[in-house]
Amino acid sequence: MRNHIFKLLAGPIVFFILSAVPMGGMERPGQLVLAVFLWEIVWWVTQPVPWAITALLPLILLPSFEVMNVTATASLFGQTVFFWIMGLALFGFAMEKHGLAKRFAIRLLTLPMVGNSTHRLLFFYMLASGLLSMFVTDAGVVAMMLPIGLSLISYIRSVGGQGKIPVGRSNLGNFIAIGTLYSSIAGGMATIMGSPPNIVAASVHERITGEPIGFFQWMWIGVPVSLTMLVIFYFILRFFFPPEFDEIPGGQEFLQKEARKLGKLNQGEKNVLITFAVMVILFVAPSIAPFALEPDDPILRWFRSGLSIWAVPPIVMFFLFAMPSDVKKPTWTLTWKDAVEQTPWNATMLCTGAVAMTQALGQFGFVDFMKSALTNFGLTAQSLPFVTAFSTVIMTEIASGVAVAALLGNIFIPAASQIGFNSVSLTILLAQVAIGKMFPWSGAPAAMTFASGETEIKNMFKVALVADFFLAITVVLIHLLFAPFF
Repeated sequence: MRNHIFKLLAGPIVFFILSAVPMGGMERPGQLVLAVFLWEIVWWVTQPVPWAITALLPLILLPSFEVMNVTATASLFGQTVFFWIMGLALFGFAMEKHGLAKRFAIRLLTLPMVGNSTHRLLFFYMLASGLLSMFVTDAGVVAMMLPIGLSLISYIRSVGGQGKIPVGRSNLGNFIAIGTLYSSIAGGMATIMGSPPNIVAASVHERITGEPIGFFQWMWIGVPVSLTMLVIFYFILRFFFPPEFDEIPGGQEFLQKEARKLGKLNQGEKNVLITFAVMVILFVAPSIAPFALEPDDPILRWFRSGLSIWAVPPIVMFFLFAMPSDVKKPTWTLTWKDAVEQTPWNATMLCTGAVAMTQALGQFGFVDFMKSALTNFGLTAQSLPFVTAFSTVIMTEIASGVAVAALLGNIFIPAASQIGFNSVSLTILLAQVAIGKMFPWSGAPAAMTFASGETEIKNMFKVALVADFFLAITVVLIHLLFAPFF
């Protein structure tokens, strides 16, 4: 109880300290909005109440301190990010529910010469997780892939691991558990839909600059970063957790047996594949259209105004709820019960609340204040990416990546525009390093990794120390190379 009371009081204490300290150059309403946001961040870290409830604090505090009235405050929560997360989370669940995700992973792992070699199997396991994470959020991929990884460990113990793999935690178990986390993080860097911080950062960029980030535009730099980090993470894990043996007796046969169990595509899997195809087409069409159509073509104008990337997830939900998976019963690809139980309401409200507060900060001069402050620090186009990457990496190990992306996006994105560094590149960079991995409380994917029982906090910590350093350096160098070509 004493610990809970301390967590409850930590937020208000931060609020009153920040609201009382003079901040030259920032108006009083902007200072109060920032104080409210930091109160939220403290509670999102310590979690004395659920994230979703913390996200509602502005509805109480901003009207109470006469910063905004209730109606204006409530309007901040009308964020497109809410439906984006809901739609993509349900798409990921549909892949899991109808078995498409498992089919994809098993098929990749049954490629020739993969299953019998421990090192090749582990790499392709991470590759499968990474590819899935390009289109399904990292938390969803960890939830889908960990059972496959744990079943592989059980099989290896049963056919050839006695005396080589300890019954408790092992190098192989640590590799599988932490490798699932890191490969999902690497895959999530590739596309704008890969992780919640991507969506939040893109939303902040569009609000500050007025320019959306296209699906292909993100992938152009996201895919090279993703593949590079996947390989780096693999070798880091091999260094820390070299598997107990190199060959898996009967590994290929086990995976082929699992593949045969899958049978033919069922109607639910076909529906999800159709939905996926539609989703990809809608994402890429606005990026391709300018190359095929004249600038004043009405179709191109409609793409720009009516087919924003934010409209795609609601369309995805329409397909999933409208297509029957079994016409005889009948049942549907997804039901409303699925939506109620599988939508990550807590995380969705956190993202919505974080973006709402960044909008409020923009309304009350915080962006201009930070522009002025950063100018005095003498940041350059070469140093800004390093400062952004390392500050984001450090903060996301103690706070939600979504909250960090929202807060630092308001600081560094306008600074990039002012200094002369590509703001799109900096936005993607910030999102790519805004995933916590050091502690179980760093985020849902890290929590599920720890909950697998195959690893310990000390192992997550030591790997993250090295991985965070390589992540920050590698991502910055790739962005410095690619940014001039956006």
